[in-house]
Parts: sequence; C-alpha cells; structure tokens
Amino acid sequence: MFPFIFCVTSLSNFAQEKISVNPGIDRWLIKTSLITNPHGKTVALKELLSLPNPIKENSTKYEKSRIPIPVGNDSLMEGDLITTTGWIHLIALEDDAVKHRDGDYHIQVRASYKWGDTCLIVEVPYAKFVSDSSLRAKCEAIRGFLRSNFLSGQEPLMDGSKISPPLKVIITGQLFFDAVHLKTRPRGKKGIHSYTCWEIHPIVDIKFTP
Repeated sequence: MFPFIFCVTSLSNFAQEKISVNPGIDRWLIKTSLITNPHGKTVALKELLSLPNPIKENSTKYEKSRIPIPVGNDSLMEGDLITTTGWIHLIALEDDAVKHRDGDYHIQVRASYKWGDTCLIVEVPYAKFVSDSSLRAKCEAIRGFLRSNFLSGQEPLMDGSKISPPLKVIITGQLFFDAVHLKTRPRGKKGIHSYTCWEIHPIVDIKFTP
C-alpha cells in the first residue's frame, strides 16, 4: 500500500507526446525485476554517491544476473532494497543508447535543496514493460504520483523537466549498478552530473518527507 494520494494519468500520454517506446537492452531483466525477499537497508544519499564500483568494466557475465559483490561500509549489494532521502531536482523521459525510448522516468536526486552538481539517478520503468504484476502496479502508481505532484499531470520532457522548487522525498527501490556507463561517466542532464554508476532502479515506493 502507498501512503500517498495520487491521480494516475493515462498511459496514452506517450501517444500525445508523439513518441514510441520500446523495452531497453542493457541488463533490462535486472532493471525491471526484484529479487525475492531482498535485504532492506536505509542508507544516506551521500553514502550511495560514494559507493565504490563492484566491477571495473561492463561484462555480459552479469547481463541476466545481479553482481554478487558487496561494497561500502554496510556491505551493500546489487538487489538490496534501499531507502534514502533527498531532493528531486529533475525528471526526464529517458531514451537509451541506441536512440529508441525505453519509457523510464529518469529522476535526479540531490542531498541538497540547492541546485548544483552531483546527484543520484533513480528510475521508474514504463509499467507496460514490467512482467511482474505487483511491481508493474507500483511503477504505474509512482509515475502517476510524480506526474500529479511534480509535473502538473504531464509527461516529463525528454531533456529533463526542472523541478523548482525541489521537493524532498523518501525513496525506496532496488540498488542497481548500471555498468554500461562505466566508460561514459559522468551522466546527468542540465548540468547536474552523476559521478557514480549506482542507481536506485526500479523505485518501489516514494513519499514526501514529514
């Protein structure tokens, strides 16, 4: 159950934006699923931003399996269910490296209220591309929450919709290492860079802080 009220906007918004969406490619199975009974941990955003890389280069070895290497002081592992708190500064409709849209909501979260560099990227898949019915419902609800509370009921822009003023939220989701970006860092839109390949993807819960 989600502790917030939202208004779910029709998924036909994609048609209104006149774009096509297709499932992604790199580690797509991992990005759109959760492990059974994951370890739940609360971690400060600043700690997530400083986590070391579990691997040095992208490998097909982990295309359909999670990286089983613990990192950081808390021995965090890909697949852990992480809860963290931060300020949402930007939301974008994601497109992937081969120029078709996978429909993800790409969200840039900072540890500070102030607009500036350095963020954690967290993402919500397009519900249609999620096979598990429970996770699919959560993704659809979260996307509706973001549209209603951050985007005036509209889809985010592909180059990023700046959220001003930023809003502080508590986010829970899967710790995910986006290894394909090991050679393309930093990432990020509109001057807010992410200097880590670690993400929260997919998000399973989001709510405003008290």
